[in-house]
Amino acid sequence: MKTRPLLALILVTALWSCSGEDQATKKVDMSDVTLSEATSESEESGISGMADFKFHTMVANLPSPLETFHIIEGHNIALTQAALTPIDQAAGLSTASAKAYGYGVYMTDMGCMAYNHQNQQTLDYFQVCRSLAGDLGAGDVFERTISQNFEENTSSEAQFVRMMNDAFDAMDQYMVDNERFVNATEIFVGSWVETQIIATRILKGKEMTEDNMPVYEGIYSQKVHTSNLMNVLGEIDQEISDEVLSAVEDIMMFYAGFSDVESISQDDLTQLETKLMTLKNLLLA
Repeated sequence: MKTRPLLALILVTALWSCSGEDQATKKVDMSDVTLSEATSESEESGISGMADFKFHTMVANLPSPLETFHIIEGHNIALTQAALTPIDQAAGLSTASAKAYGYGVYMTDMGCMAYNHQNQQTLDYFQVCRSLAGDLGAGDVFERTISQNFEENTSSEAQFVRMMNDAFDAMDQYMVDNERFVNATEIFVGSWVETQIIATRILKGKEMTEDNMPVYEGIYSQKVHTSNLMNVLGEIDQEISDEVLSAVEDIMMFYAGFSDVESISQDDLTQLETKLMTLKNLLLA
């Protein structure tokens, strides 16, 4: 099966590099992936190559959490307005799927706190992510990519981005090497839903302005991304609970109702937050 590292794709397409070049408009060239490669089967995992192909194509064109935080920080919007996932909730994650979803959620929260220069909170989320990585059998991956020189790497934005890039890339490669495609997808879904909750919450009570327009545009763009997400989950629907699939579909239909970015109202944001939280609660149940 032909695979591509998850966060290498996300961050290459989404983040601004240290040189200041805007990477957000770049797309990953998938022309070198043939249909026969994409549809090959992994006999041991039972997951089709088409599922893998759809997943990596979707991720390659989806903004990462770090890009969202970069936009928010660059437009003087306070990240502290978004209440993040309580640390103690991680103790209740009992299944491998819940821990994979949770890893995606808490890694996003750690990124949010680091961008907001909340050192103690960043460290708290670091400890949770470290524990979940160990529970997923990938503790050595986390230690190698994040634990080493953690304090130094969180002292500057450029070093933090590189650290997160290496960490997610290594985790994805670990999942691929061990034929755990479903867990890789679950980590991605957890990260995606937490990013959308944060973006939605920071806009509540704030009408559209020039400063926050990029965040509104990011929310509007999800009408495409959630459709792609449903396509990916449809390839592994036997591995995903019906409740989760239904919640994602409900969110997809809600996003589809936006005619343009200007049509997003405060009432829409309230309803969207409720739907996203419904999904998140199912993931972490």
